[in-house]
Amino acid sequence: MRRNVVRLLCIAVLAVPVVTAVAQLPMPQTSQNAETPSPLESIAWMAGSWVADAKPPGNGKASRVLTRFTPQLDGRMMAMETSVDGQPVYAGMYAYDPAKKTITFWYVTPSGESIRGTVMPHADDQLYDIVMTLVNGIELHFQTKVHRIDMDHYTWALFTTINKGATWDKLFEVEYHRVP
Repeated sequence: MRRNVVRLLCIAVLAVPVVTAVAQLPMPQTSQNAETPSPLESIAWMAGSWVADAKPPGNGKASRVLTRFTPQLDGRMMAMETSVDGQPVYAGMYAYDPAKKTITFWYVTPSGESIRGTVMPHADDQLYDIVMTLVNGIELHFQTKVHRIDMDHYTWALFTTINKGATWDKLFEVEYHRVP
């Protein structure tokens, strides 16, 4: 308990100069009537739980994929969790990166792999440019395309390249539907 109080006091003491400096910066003039759209507006429709039956390439058995998107911080962040056949496989988040001027994401796996990238919205489609870093440090490059069919359905397709992005080959595609 005492340790938590000390931490809070340290944070408060360190935050005062930062808050004071930020408060002195000139504020941009905005209209009182204009509503600022969420920087995650293009993916906001994904909030909720989604399920798909995914059959891997070849003759493998279909697996149940459950993905949950949860808006947080007044829509400034979207948490994401994915499980396959009840086992967690990814957890991460989406947020707007003001330096890159795009939505970025970062997931991790239970084994310590890192998946990061950007989302490029296009009408009812989104293109995800993905770098996956395996636990041994090897990086793999993928793309996924999310196509919104309607409010309760979308397709998710995974693409890979062997020639540094000159051409992309589809590995597989699944259709998700919203879980009530």
